[in-house]
Parts: sequence; structure tokens; C-alpha cells
Amino acid sequence: MTHVVIAVPTYRRPDQLRKLLDSLAVQVDAPPMTVVIADNDRVRCEGVAMAEAMLAAGYPHAIDAFVVDTPGLCHARNALVDHALAVSEATHVAMLDDDQWVAPDWLARLLAAHRRHGADITGAPVRYQFDGAPPHWHDALFVFQPESRDDGPTSMLFSLTSAVADRRLWETTPVPRFDTRLNQIGGEDLDLYTRWAAEGRRFGWTNTTDVFESVPADRTTLRWAWRRIWRVGNTDTIVAWNRSGGARRVKLVARTLAMTGAALLLWPLSVLSRRRRLRATGRIIRQFGRIAGLSGHAFKEYPGG
Repeated sequence: MTHVVIAVPTYRRPDQLRKLLDSLAVQVDAPPMTVVIADNDRVRCEGVAMAEAMLAAGYPHAIDAFVVDTPGLCHARNALVDHALAVSEATHVAMLDDDQWVAPDWLARLLAAHRRHGADITGAPVRYQFDGAPPHWHDALFVFQPESRDDGPTSMLFSLTSAVADRRLWETTPVPRFDTRLNQIGGEDLDLYTRWAAEGRRFGWTNTTDVFESVPADRTTLRWAWRRIWRVGNTDTIVAWNRSGGARRVKLVARTLAMTGAALLLWPLSVLSRRRRLRATGRIIRQFGRIAGLSGHAFKEYPGG
């Protein structure tokens, strides 16, 4: 019998965690599930308190909520996988973030696509929901655009959220499954996927599910968007550098410099269109993040060690 563990890291977002748990409580045509929550705030422990309160109020699914004392997203994710695999009846593990929520048929559709594609792990797009009015630039920059690709087997995934994997995939991944060097900068999911791709693991994709993510007002400024774009380029390059060597690193440097030069040369062609100017500026900022990654500089976006 199918049994899915839903793994959720949380940090000081009890109200959003409740919204996610509420959406999981009303899943239709879904198999039994256990929700595993890693609270990475050992001071307030608001995530654990929220989960315990919902259980006491009659929550329909089993919940394993615990505190991860060591700060850092990778520590939280590693603990989540350990707790998920401790659920003896679990056949699959799916990951969500604490600022997300899902449609009532999310899990049923995701599992159906996963079986249909014969994949080890199957991902799906995340659709962004603004708490207020969306910024004028939101449809010009990729940061708030759901990933778009065809349904079916695919060569790579980029995000752990809204993805379901076979238990066996996690069991056969050496520990630590998430590289703790990436605790403060992110990119731990891309790093893991890069390793899985090198091992020949099978990836799938479906557009049939609905996962939503809240976008608070403080993330709707261009300053925030430029910083996120820089960080994406930065972590992509750090992951590639860490997982390559010798001639591959030389190629990475050459490619990064060539792409930066092209982005700078093409920028003047965008000045007459606001939309094109935003996209061209974003490409340049992303390349600067990549160059910083080559030099070993990283932006520490998350708390942790």
C-alpha cells in the first residue's frame, strides 16, 4: 500500500504552516500520509507548537514535529529525510515549504504522474500568489514565474518543493544527503539533483498539479528581485564548481566569462523596451553572481552554520 511522507522544514512561520497543514488535511483520492515537520528555531519552536495544537484539535493525519537544534536549511532537510525513512510504512517522500499550500487533488495527481513517467522523482511547478498587488515587473523576470516544460521524463529538476520521490531513492543516497556547505547560501536541491543525474537517476515532470507559494510585500521590490537573481547565478556556479574539476572547471570559467560578455554587449539593444531592459539587466546581474561564485564569494541568505 502506498504511504507518503510529506516533509516540511519550517522557521518562524506558524500561520503559513497552518495554511499548508489545512490544505493537506483535505486531500482527495490520496493515500495515507504522515507529515514530518523540522522546526529549525530552537528558541521559539512555533512550528512544533502549531503542529501539536492541530493534532490536539483532531488533525486527520499523523504528524511528527521536532526541533532541529543546529541552524541551517541543509541540517533541517537532512533531519527530515531521516525522520521520513523512520516511518516504516512509507513508500514515497514529498517535500513542501512552510510558505506553500496545495490544491485538494495535489497529491493524487502528483503520484499518478510519477507512476506514469516511471521516474525516481517527479516535480511540478509552483505558482506564486502575491499577498498584495503584484509588482509591475513580475511577469518580466523569472523569479516569480512557474517553471514551464512538457509533461513526461526530463533530464533535470531544480527544486525539491512539490516533488515526490520513491523511498528507495533516499535510502540509496549517501549521507549527508544535503551538502551542509550550502546551509546559508541555498542551492542544496540543485546540488543533490546534480549528483542524482550523474548517477543516472530518472526525473519526471508534470503540469497537472497545483502548488501555491505566498509572496509577501517585502519580496516585491526590484532590489529584492535583483538580489535573488544574483544569488541564483551565484549558487548555480558554486554547485557546478564543487561538482567538477580539472578541464571542466576551465570550461566553466570560460563559459561564464563568455556569457557575461555577451550579456553586456546585448544590453543596449534592450533600452527601448522596459520589459526587455528588465530581462537584460537580470541576465547581467545573474552573470555577476556567477563570476562571484567562481571567486568563492557567496551571499548568505539563510541563517545557519
